[in-house]
Amino acid sequence: MMKKIFYIAALFGATWIAGMMLSCDKDKQLPPEDIVERVLPPIEDGDDGTGGENPNDPKDYVHAVAFMTAEDADMRGSGIDLATGQVFRGPNAHNYLHAVDLLYLDYGNTTKGNIALPESKELSVNVYGEDVQYGWRHKNSGVLYRLEDVQPRDVAWFNGAKSAARITAVVDSVISVLSADPDQQKQRYRNVQGDEIFIFKSTTRNISSIIYVSQQMTTGTGSQCRLIIKSDATQLQEVAPVTGGLLNANGNYYADVLTATFNPATNAELFFDFMKKKVYTRTELEQLEDFSGIHLMFAYKSSNNSHYIYTPTSTWMYGGADNSASHYTPGDRTLYNYLNAPGTKVSTMWFWRIDNRPSPQYSTYTFEQSRLNNTALTEYYNYWQNLGSWGSNLINPATNLVFRIRHDNSSGAYGAFKILNVNKTAGEVSIGVKYWNSLD
Repeated sequence: MMKKIFYIAALFGATWIAGMMLSCDKDKQLPPEDIVERVLPPIEDGDDGTGGENPNDPKDYVHAVAFMTAEDADMRGSGIDLATGQVFRGPNAHNYLHAVDLLYLDYGNTTKGNIALPESKELSVNVYGEDVQYGWRHKNSGVLYRLEDVQPRDVAWFNGAKSAARITAVVDSVISVLSADPDQQKQRYRNVQGDEIFIFKSTTRNISSIIYVSQQMTTGTGSQCRLIIKSDATQLQEVAPVTGGLLNANGNYYADVLTATFNPATNAELFFDFMKKKVYTRTELEQLEDFSGIHLMFAYKSSNNSHYIYTPTSTWMYGGADNSASHYTPGDRTLYNYLNAPGTKVSTMWFWRIDNRPSPQYSTYTFEQSRLNNTALTEYYNYWQNLGSWGSNLINPATNLVFRIRHDNSSGAYGAFKILNVNKTAGEVSIGVKYWNSLD
C-alpha cells in the first residue's frame, strides 16, 4: 500500500494527497491511466541513463553516471559527491570527506554492496568503514530511503524529473510519505541490487537526489555499482574542506568507551550492550522486552566494597551451586531468574580473560593495536583462542584487564573489552569495547 501511495505523491509533489489517500481503498490508490504511462522501457545500460533526455540540452540539475567500486585495491569502499557526481575511491575519500554525501562499501558475500550515509553507526564491517565511522572529523548528514521492486511507472517519474525544481518536489513528496513509517528510513542499506531507486535529502549541504541503480555486480575482489544520479544542487551549501587526517590513526586504534555511574552507598547493577553501545540501569533494563543484546553485567556490592562482572546467563551471580558468599547475591537467584526468564531472549555469552603476564604475544598483539572491524575482531579472537582463562564471571577485576568475548546467539559475532576505570568511591566505571558490527 505504501508503494502505491508513493506513486501519487511523487507524481504530483503534493503531500496532502498522500495523507488523504491513506484511508482510501487499496484499489483506488492507483493514479488514472491518462496520468501515468503504464508501460515504459527500463533504463538500459547503453543509454547512459538519459531516459529519453537529450544530453546536449542545458540543465539546471546534476545528471551523472557514477561507477562506485568496493574492491580490495580501494579497501572495499568509495564515496560520492552528489552535487557533482564525482567518485572518490578508497582512502582518497578521506581527503574529501567534506564533499562526500554517500558511501558504497562491501563486506564479502555476506552483505554484497552497501549504500550508506557517512554518519551510519554500522560501517565498521571492514577497514574502510571503520576509518569512516571512527576516524572522520566531519560527516555530512542526510535522509536516505530505498525503493525496491522498481516498476516501469517508477522509471517514468525518474525519467520525468528533468528540472531541479521537479527533483526536489519528487524527493520531498516521497520522503513525506515514507517517513510515516520510521522503519522505512535507514542509514545503511545492504545487498544493493540493480533496478532499485534511492531517495536522498542532504541536511548538511541542501542537496536533493534521485538515484537509480542500473547495475550491481560481484567481482573477484569485491563489488561494483553503477548509479544514475539526478540532483538538485541549486541551493548547495558548501562545507569548508576538513583537514588533519583521520582521528587516532596512529596504531592505537579506535574503541568505543562506555561509561556509567552507580551509587556506592548501595548495591548496584549495570547492563552493557556492546553492539548498541548503551549501558542500562536495572530500572532502564526493565523497560526492555528483549535482553538478547545484553553482553555484560557489572555489579557493585556495598557491604564488602566489591565489584563483579558476569555474563547474563552466569549462575555465579548468586554463587552457583555452592551459593558462595563471595558472590554478588549469594543464594538469591532473583536477578538470574529475571534475566533468564522465558521470553527475554537472553543470549549466552562467554568471555576469556587475557592475562597480563610476560609473553611476546601480550606485547605484540594488544587490545589497542587491534582494529575495530569485523575481520580484525575475528583474527583477534582466533589469535587468543588457546590463551587466557575462560569464565563467565570475575570478582574485583583489575583496571586494564582485557577480555575477548563471543556472543553465541549471533553467529560469528566476536569482540573484546578492556576495563579502563573502576572508581568505587565516586561510583564510576568505564569499559573500552571493540565489538562486531551489525550486518543489518
